[in-house]
Amino acid sequence: MVGILVLSSLYINPRLWLQDYPPEIRAKVPPWTPREKQMQKFVAIPLLLLMLGTPAYATYLLRMANGGSISFFSAYLNVFAILQFANLFDALILNLLVLTLMYPTFATIPGTEGMEYLNRNWSMHLKNFLKGIVICATLSLLLALVAMI
Repeated sequence: MVGILVLSSLYINPRLWLQDYPPEIRAKVPPWTPREKQMQKFVAIPLLLLMLGTPAYATYLLRMANGGSISFFSAYLNVFAILQFANLFDALILNLLVLTLMYPTFATIPGTEGMEYLNRNWSMHLKNFLKGIVICATLSLLLALVAMI
C-alpha cells in the first residue's frame, strides 16, 4: 500500500518528493509551489497514518492475542520489526530497484534531465537507510510506550 502511494505520487508529480532528491537536483529547481505543498500534505497524511497506524494496530492485536497484556520489549520488537520492514522496502524496492536500477522517466524532475546519475548514488540510499533505522528505533520506543497504556 505504501509503495503504491509513493510510486503513484511520484508519477503524478516527482517534485512532491523533492526533499528526497540529491542536493544538486534540489538546487537546480525552484521551491515547491503552494499547490505542490498542498499536494504533498495530501500524500503525507495517508502515508503517516499508514506508517504509524499499522504498527500501532498490529501491537494492539498482539496485546489482545496475549490476553490484554504485553511486555514493553515485545511491543517494541513488534513495532520495530514492522517499521524496519517498511524501511527495508523503501531502501531495496523503491530506492535501489525502481529509482536506481530502473529509473523510470516519470521520476525525473522537469529541468533536471541528464542529472539522473545523481539518483544512482548507492551511498546516498545506504545513508538514508541507516537514518531510517535510527528513526524506526525512536518511533518504536514511542509507539511501544503508547501500546503499554
